[in-house]
Amino acid sequence: MKIKKILSALFILLFMNLIFSQGLYAADFENPPCDENVTIEHLTSNKYSKVNLVKVKNFESIVQKENVIEISFAQNFNSKYYKEGDFIQFEFLCDLTTQEGTCLIPRKSALIAKITSIKKPRWFSRNAIVCVNFTHIIFPDGKNIPIVAKISGKKNYLQMTGKDTAKKIAAYTISIGGVGTGLGAAIGVAGGNVITGLIIGGSVGGGVGLISGIVSPGLHYRAKKGQKLPITLEENLKIPKL
Repeated sequence: MKIKKILSALFILLFMNLIFSQGLYAADFENPPCDENVTIEHLTSNKYSKVNLVKVKNFESIVQKENVIEISFAQNFNSKYYKEGDFIQFEFLCDLTTQEGTCLIPRKSALIAKITSIKKPRWFSRNAIVCVNFTHIIFPDGKNIPIVAKISGKKNYLQMTGKDTAKKIAAYTISIGGVGTGLGAAIGVAGGNVITGLIIGGSVGGGVGLISGIVSPGLHYRAKKGQKLPITLEENLKIPKL
């Protein structure tokens, strides 16, 4: 009887120890022990930024999604010479650092984007549209990391602005208006009234130029080397420690 009681007691102890160990394992799995230093730092705020938080660890930094970072065109770009599937290279002209001084991405790193859709300029001054997918960042030493981001602002695609369209229409108005003014002057001279000819020619020529500028196709998207472009992270960006 004593042996049975001892065996029963041992069995109960083993059973309780097993349950207790499983409980500890579950707790460790949900809250793993951390043996690394973690600090919260901040990027410089941008007008499009919703957050500016960066988690800095021993071996990597994590830039929180919805942070905005600024990149630049690595070469002159004109959508006229590109098609869907082509790649665009951007670059970091300066180190991307936190306000606290941690360098996240060194200058001269490249950011690659693939053109997923491109619409050529259309009639009635509708400008070209270039949609891109940012794929990865390449560091100067050749290492690369994936990135999920979009162009910041109301438009998540590349397109010339309304100001650029207005300049195009104005250029049409002036150029064609000049021709109209010249013809009007010739008519005025033939009729003996130069001033009237200039007024009529200017009005007719300017009107034709304005209409032509509006009806004509829009602009291709152009950007100069070094032109800046803000992008918003759609997922956390994990960057290995430099």
